[in-house]
Amino acid sequence: MSTTTPGTDQTTILVVDDELGIRQALDRYLRRLGYRVLLAEHGDAALKLIASDNPQAMLSDIRMPNMSGVELVPKALAVQADLAVIMLTAIDEPKTAIECLRLGAYDYLIKPLDLEELEVSLRSALRKRQLEIDRRELEGWLAREVAERTQTLEERTNAIADIALQALAAASQWPGAADATARLARELGTPLEELTKDIERRRA
Repeated sequence: MSTTTPGTDQTTILVVDDELGIRQALDRYLRRLGYRVLLAEHGDAALKLIASDNPQAMLSDIRMPNMSGVELVPKALAVQADLAVIMLTAIDEPKTAIECLRLGAYDYLIKPLDLEELEVSLRSALRKRQLEIDRRELEGWLAREVAERTQTLEERTNAIADIALQALAAASQWPGAADATARLARELGTPLEELTKDIERRRA
């Protein structure tokens, strides 16, 4: 269940743990930090909340029935690619934790949780998430700008080339026409023979 009204501007944290006491404790603590909190007791419920409520971060236990935290990580990221994931485990399992990190989790913490460590890790994960979103948006903006400016440049180049071709077609008796045509062909990267035929068509 959600602890605040959906649609607020608060950062939303999804807590996934099969132990009710841990869910409740994290719910109280995270709300005191100012977060909106969603609670799920297993992986399937978590995936539904990710799809419907679009949380920014997920705190997930690793050892859970039916769907482990290791199995949940890639499925959660497939639903929400920008989700900042932090894994929680009661046992120090380096291999399992490394696998979660390989699958896309940001960090893993050992239970019983050090709440200050949790707060620091969560803030860091959310900051990294936002930086990645900002980077992707900047790259998209730059790509659009380059495409628009390239199109504008091409249009201007084509317009200038058309004016030059019309001028050369009209100046058939000009002594420098041949040299000007050769230079224009080099500038446009167009074969001289093709450009010459274009000028002759314009004279017809």
